[in-house]
Amino acid sequence: MSKKLKVVTDLDSYTEDEFYKATSKINKSIALNIGSFTGLPSDSTVLGPLVEVFNKVRTELIYEGKGADIAKARTAVQVVITQDGNWLNDFCDGDASLIAKSGYPVQKDSVHQTKLDATILTLSTEKAAGSLGFMVSFIDGYGIKYGIMYTLAGNLETDPSKWTFYYAAQRTGIISGLISKTDYKFASFAMGTVNDLTYSEPVTMSAQ
Repeated sequence: MSKKLKVVTDLDSYTEDEFYKATSKINKSIALNIGSFTGLPSDSTVLGPLVEVFNKVRTELIYEGKGADIAKARTAVQVVITQDGNWLNDFCDGDASLIAKSGYPVQKDSVHQTKLDATILTLSTEKAAGSLGFMVSFIDGYGIKYGIMYTLAGNLETDPSKWTFYYAAQRTGIISGLISKTDYKFASFAMGTVNDLTYSEPVTMSAQ
């Protein structure tokens, strides 16, 4: 028996460009077909401006704190996408024609994953003391989450699995609560259905 068709509400695995294109498509489709979705929590008049703010921030020239601003703008869009997407899944009840009108990507049947490839971790300085910006490279696949392990650079333990765990709710963001002017080493990884993790090459940096 096939599973009921549903929209994808979590776009965390999308690159910035993919996220902008996907949310723009959703916004335009909702605006065009709003008559089919009476009671939708947030229509295109709410989503559209948030999407454009995200695009404006991500295309700005590089400046200190840009990573945090991108993450904040992206989160604001994702909140609406998640809220509306959950409503759509209940409202559409698997109706393929209605789901197509929403512009949302559609969930694919889950497939067995092999061990995921290593990610690449990029760090950046932030204005706030004791914080560092991060970006984890994209790993292709559905339902993939990301994490970062970190420890003081002087720690002789070389196994990242024994360091402190940080869950990356998005592939870009800020790790706070670090000791200022102190070197740390970090390693990122992708999480799927396989427990055998592949860590990135360690990156060492100190917070402001």
